[in-house]
Amino acid sequence: MGAVESGTERRRRSAAWEPKPVFPPVEGESLAGWINAVAEERGTELKALLREFQVRKLGTLSMAEIRLSEPVARRIAKLTGVDVPALHAMTLARYAGNALPHLPLDPWVNAGALSQWSKAAWFHGSLVRWCPHCVRANDRRWPLRWKLPWSFACVQHRVFLVSECQACHSNVYSDQDGVPPQRCDSRVEDRLHRYGIDERCGYPLPMCRPVPVTDDTVLGLQERINSWLEGMPTQNDRQLVSLAAVLIPLLSPSMLRRGDPVLLYALRGARAPRPRQEKRLWADPLRVAAAVCAAEHMLSRGYSADHIAQDVADLRIVDHRHSPWRMDIMEWAYGPALRPNPYIDELARLQVVIPTGCEYV
Repeated sequence: MGAVESGTERRRRSAAWEPKPVFPPVEGESLAGWINAVAEERGTELKALLREFQVRKLGTLSMAEIRLSEPVARRIAKLTGVDVPALHAMTLARYAGNALPHLPLDPWVNAGALSQWSKAAWFHGSLVRWCPHCVRANDRRWPLRWKLPWSFACVQHRVFLVSECQACHSNVYSDQDGVPPQRCDSRVEDRLHRYGIDERCGYPLPMCRPVPVTDDTVLGLQERINSWLEGMPTQNDRQLVSLAAVLIPLLSPSMLRRGDPVLLYALRGARAPRPRQEKRLWADPLRVAAAVCAAEHMLSRGYSADHIAQDVADLRIVDHRHSPWRMDIMEWAYGPALRPNPYIDELARLQVVIPTGCEYV
């Protein structure tokens, strides 16, 4: 009996993980946020948990959050009790049919395909945007939808999402194996140049004050885009997203004839982008929200695609922006402007945009 008991004890000691009651994900939660929450709830180091889940076979946790392999998904399901479909729903593959088309089936193996896709795919990667109210209420359980530029407002708390630290105005980034930090870890250049002190900002990100949404129309548009993201759009929703994707780099103040005044301020004020930053315009939630509002205003009049394209060209002239935008076709192929986009042909014919990068079809 003693030998049998000692062998059992050895097997128990050698087990790195013992299944415990299910720790269910919050609805819409990201894989990284959920795994970090599991590690905290279990009192386990994140790296040890990733090894036990065999996530390391896929590279980093951020890589696994793009798409899980079936063996790793089954492994996690066995150890946690969360079923495989729910695990896949916490990855960006959830949006492969709409916002993130052409996502590689095996990104952890085909590095070349992943690199080509990620250069133009419209997701933030390590760049963070968040609702401080949600972060405080849910103990850092980060929704997957926040990784997409189409999330610009929190409908529940009626605020625009925050995209930079309030203290140092730097972008916030998450690391390869976790959710964003609790405090801003950007270096404060002003302190370095003035006083020779090289230190981090340290401002608590959940305490940032988001900009309130004063127009219910903005929240309604966010809900429509959420329906598109979740695979339940109407044809009008698809047209809204398609035109908004066209307008994000072409947006001018004259296109915002109504709506939340903070959006017009964002276009006219210091947040207005400098030239040659077109590929990063989607990183600003206020600009994305403004493009969606402008798209809805144009579509609500019931005009055809060529008439709307002419309106866009005319409004650009009013704002004295004569230079055409050189549109990278690969960005449109992999981005959220679902092809065929009814507004591209006319804008190209009017030379508001000039397609580049590959043959325009």
